[in-house]
Amino acid sequence: MHKFTKQFVDYCENNLNIKEVMNYRYKSLPICLIDCVYSLRAKYYSVTIPIVQRYADMYLNGDIYSDADTVSDFIQHMDEIGHQAFADNVVRNHQKLAGNIPKEEVCYKLAQYLYYLHIENIEDFQKFESSELLEIVIKAVKGIGDAGANYLFMLAGDADRCKPDVHIHHCIKDACDCNISNKECQILFTDTVTIMKEKYPELTVRMLDGIIWRKYQSKNDKR
Repeated sequence: MHKFTKQFVDYCENNLNIKEVMNYRYKSLPICLIDCVYSLRAKYYSVTIPIVQRYADMYLNGDIYSDADTVSDFIQHMDEIGHQAFADNVVRNHQKLAGNIPKEEVCYKLAQYLYYLHIENIEDFQKFESSELLEIVIKAVKGIGDAGANYLFMLAGDADRCKPDVHIHHCIKDACDCNISNKECQILFTDTVTIMKEKYPELTVRMLDGIIWRKYQSKNDKR
């Protein structure tokens, strides 16, 4: 068990609304890719969510929870319209990630790598033979680090992961007065949820991440 677990449990109990539930209901893997990539280094509610909606308006009859799109469909959409037009006219966003790589290129590369692994939809993603190999492949895409990889797994249904982004690290700093590694974040969250499940049986690591993320995102928006 992580040395800060008891301290972090106490902080969560006293400062968070644990009964709050954050649902991840996406059924389209391309929507997961877009949400994941366009959330990196961007404001989620004012930037990412509208981008997801614009993609759905173009290809999913406006329904961000549709399961109609596959990875092959996503690749075909981008091939047909062209990457620049995708950025200009579909997502209407020109943000870049590490190495000055446009986000649409990161999405496309992720889709290609998943296609090479014969992963077309969320079910394929969840049932892939090795999550360790899948994580290595995802992180091989330039611009996707620990937070991005973990978030994609979370969006695709993995309830046992957290996304160790700035908000998660900020919360841990507030709770424990210490900075820890991304790997330690996962251990700390897993241990914390194991303890808190006695009181909150439905709590998962992903839910705790979402509760913390929304609280700290709200704080950030008020600054």
